[in-house]
Amino acid sequence: MRLRNTFQNGSILSYRGQGGFALVVVLGILLLVTALALVSFNTSDTDRQISSNNLDNARAYYAAEAGIIRATAMLSDSLWRGPFTNVGVGNATYSVEVVDSNTPGFGALKDSILLRSTGNATGSESRINVLLAKYRRGSIFRWAAFGDTAVKIAGNAVIDAYNSDSGVYVAGGMGGDIAGNGNIYINGSNAIVNGDASTPDTVIKHNDAIVAGTIDNNATENKLEPISSEEMKYASSYSNAPAGLTLIGGATYDTLTKALSASGGAASVTINTSGIYFFSSMTFTSSSQLILAPGVKAVVYLTGSLNAAGGTIMNTTAKAENLQIYSNGPSVSVTGNAALYAAVYAPNASIIINGNGGATGSFIGQYVLNSGNGQIHYDRALRKLRRPYNPNYIRVAWQVL
Repeated sequence: MRLRNTFQNGSILSYRGQGGFALVVVLGILLLVTALALVSFNTSDTDRQISSNNLDNARAYYAAEAGIIRATAMLSDSLWRGPFTNVGVGNATYSVEVVDSNTPGFGALKDSILLRSTGNATGSESRINVLLAKYRRGSIFRWAAFGDTAVKIAGNAVIDAYNSDSGVYVAGGMGGDIAGNGNIYINGSNAIVNGDASTPDTVIKHNDAIVAGTIDNNATENKLEPISSEEMKYASSYSNAPAGLTLIGGATYDTLTKALSASGGAASVTINTSGIYFFSSMTFTSSSQLILAPGVKAVVYLTGSLNAAGGTIMNTTAKAENLQIYSNGPSVSVTGNAALYAAVYAPNASIIINGNGGATGSFIGQYVLNSGNGQIHYDRALRKLRRPYNPNYIRVAWQVL
């Protein structure tokens, strides 16, 4: 057998065909890498499209929900029946149709209303149907002061009442009722309540204190309804601040935090337009003023505290029904010769009226303290007020299509 000589001139000879095999291997690897890259690109593009579609679907849904919230609020006007058509909200739009018993084919609705809201965002669509039933809610402003956990009247505090529809305030009027779901403490020997004191718990009275009306320790519990997140969202979305405000002197409105404040005798905030105003807090001190332009009625929503101190006047019309305040904040205080004219509903707040502070209207909170020389003057005209948000209808059914 003949052996092949693998050496020539001291070198190993290359086998023919090895270079071609290496090229095939390299091309195969390149093709595999390219295929993997294409698969990865297609997967990323698909994920991006899915994310984009999910975002558009969410925008469409929340736009439809915004339409429902706005339409529900608008139903406080019994004459309004819409519709809304392609209303812009962020990067989406909503349209709302209102169906009631006057709509052909829907006579069976009677006192109910059907809202059909459609949200659209870049081709994505979401539809929500909501059935609302007629609901007649009574006034929440039935007392001079109401404290869910407790009411405390101390020092030389005075509570009385008058009716601003009949004339100006005259001291000593009857009807300044106080109530709560916990104990009512009337501790001041000079404290005067020109009205009733009622609770399902106990009224604890100093011997020399005066309750001119009746004392009831077996009253029915009155549950305070929360101010819903929907209501707050609506107020934030349709607030007239800052366009409806005129700020003078040491008055400021922070467009980022939504805080409103005024300090100093030259400082004032004028509310020029009737409607809803949303603030994180309100602080008026040192003889500043909150002025309501003639004919204006403002509904204020607060997420934080309200503080009136140092001779300030909040609501220069001196008519409480012109300023309604709905607060989810922790405190409402009227101190140091300050004056507040308002209907205040703050179910989470401690309401403090002391020093020489004077509060005219109705004050509903978690806890109420009227002490020192503080005074509360209940305005009986507030009995006609209703909650501005959805006062006539409650939700019965909600359907997402």
